[in-house]
Amino acid sequence: MENILVIINPRAGKKKNNAFFEKINRYFSENVSNAVVRYTNYSGHATRLAENAYNYDRVICVGGDGTLNEVCNGLMSFPGENRPALGYIPCGSTNDFAKGIGLPSGLSGCLKLALSDDLNPIDIGLFKADDIYSRHFTYVASFGLFTDISYNTSQSIKNKFGHMAYIFEGIKNLSEFQKYRPFKLKIKTEDSFIEEEYIFGAISNSTSIGGLVKLDKKHVKVNDGLFELMLIKKPKNFLELTDTVTRLYNKKYSFEKIVFRHCSHLTLQSEIPVNWTLDGEYAGSFASVEIEVIENAIDTVRPAEIRTKPLFVKKLP
Repeated sequence: MENILVIINPRAGKKKNNAFFEKINRYFSENVSNAVVRYTNYSGHATRLAENAYNYDRVICVGGDGTLNEVCNGLMSFPGENRPALGYIPCGSTNDFAKGIGLPSGLSGCLKLALSDDLNPIDIGLFKADDIYSRHFTYVASFGLFTDISYNTSQSIKNKFGHMAYIFEGIKNLSEFQKYRPFKLKIKTEDSFIEEEYIFGAISNSTSIGGLVKLDKKHVKVNDGLFELMLIKKPKNFLELTDTVTRLYNKKYSFEKIVFRHCSHLTLQSEIPVNWTLDGEYAGSFASVEIEVIENAIDTVRPAEIRTKPLFVKKLP
């Protein structure tokens, strides 16, 4: 029988309270004899707990995307053959990654799945910057317009309004569009090079980014060794920006202002430092970034996904 470590972030989620997380605690305490429950007490605590899970076969994360990021960083400290499997009970405000891998929306379904044998691997991203910073991410590394929404929106507002908190902040971002300056970037993937000005960029492994940008699920597979690269070129005016955002919302990527493709490795150079977020959390400001995909890095308790149609995209010039 597997030994299970359950890591709970009691500060995660919309309108969650101590009683909600105590209910999860009781479930494992009363129904799973080989489970140990630990609560996080500070930022980074989930990573510390996961990286010390030597005697456990499975680590179950209870929290939002940020908590999941911490747990995955802890698990990635293990050699691949000794890495515990990952279970996830999403309790955040948007739960982007959970939706992308098809986890149930209800608590009972998530509890049942987290204890099942339905293991399927996921790819993990490795973000390295300016030769001084290195961190793994589970579903997105992003910069530019909208990407400061998650870390600029207070936890109390996210807990109260959930996904709508990001919508409110996104509207404010659009209204303040004139304050944003584009970044002149040099981007190189395994087979292409481009130099252009962009106001937004994301390297993702999910169908939802920040609860605002949606990708068609038939184009995203979380264990194919490829992440999806999306870039938005500098618009001429606010009207052109809203047209671009509308096309993104409707999943129409064939547009001159949008670059969209798959890649397993890229480098990015900027004339000035760029603020980056990893899984919705501020990571720092860097002028030189390298991102690579670690294929099938963590066995995760999730349904197997099927990509029904290959995505055709133009290569970067």
